[in-house]
Amino acid sequence: MENKYSIKNKIININEIRKLLSSDKYITESESKKDDNPEKKLSFFKTFSFHADFLRLLLALRKAILKEKCTEDFYIEYCFHVLKKVEKIGGRFEIKGFDNLRKEQGPFVLVGNHMSALETLIFPAVIGSIIPVTYVIKKSLMSHFIFGPIMRTRNPIAVERKDPRKDLDAVLTGGVERLSSGTSVVIFPQATRTRLFEPDKFNSLGIKLAKRAGVSVIPFALKTDVWANGKLVSDVGNFYPGRTAHIEFGAPVKIDGTGKKEHEQIIDFIKTRFESWK
Repeated sequence: MENKYSIKNKIININEIRKLLSSDKYITESESKKDDNPEKKLSFFKTFSFHADFLRLLLALRKAILKEKCTEDFYIEYCFHVLKKVEKIGGRFEIKGFDNLRKEQGPFVLVGNHMSALETLIFPAVIGSIIPVTYVIKKSLMSHFIFGPIMRTRNPIAVERKDPRKDLDAVLTGGVERLSSGTSVVIFPQATRTRLFEPDKFNSLGIKLAKRAGVSVIPFALKTDVWANGKLVSDVGNFYPGRTAHIEFGAPVKIDGTGKKEHEQIIDFIKTRFESWK
């Protein structure tokens, strides 16, 4: 399908994306990093230009979806383009552990910390180019003018975050259904984005779902504050080109008994990686 989104950099096709992610890690080429100062913001003009271009990309993707011209490969290509756009403004990526997504027959429940809009936007490419995947999301996103049509194509599990018992039932019921069909499920147990990893707010929902469905959990740790959260609109924040976006996928963890030991193991994985990136 011809890409109608007009941009300076050509969108990379799905075959090239899979080639780039075929090893255990993806690391941005060194020349793509232009500034080593982690506290230096991108200029206002460049930040505005990025967000304007990003909005055009989202609207083009939304239009393709509404016209039923958006294939899965097309969606992955657009999401990977976000990663390349961040590299273009000086951001650097170190993503490791791809082999753990291939280590055993899935599907899996993937659980990890949540920091910024970046992981939300690139996971459909970073994970989705390797295994089919969907997400647990806020129900309000399903009716959002821009994100609604995009999210609905993911067949996500929507929760309201008002009644914990109702949300648990929705995740367990919907999660087992997706996993039974071969689709892995990403859960952010902290629910909201935060620059810090707070273990006491990291619930065991992913463990419960994996146990119910009889599948393994793949933990992931990330530090993606190269794209900071905005004060008024969370997705529209500053960029810090001197920072590196770190993501690492751990080995699959089988759930035994209550899952308490595995929950602590996953928290330790995230905490250890997060501390090493400071």
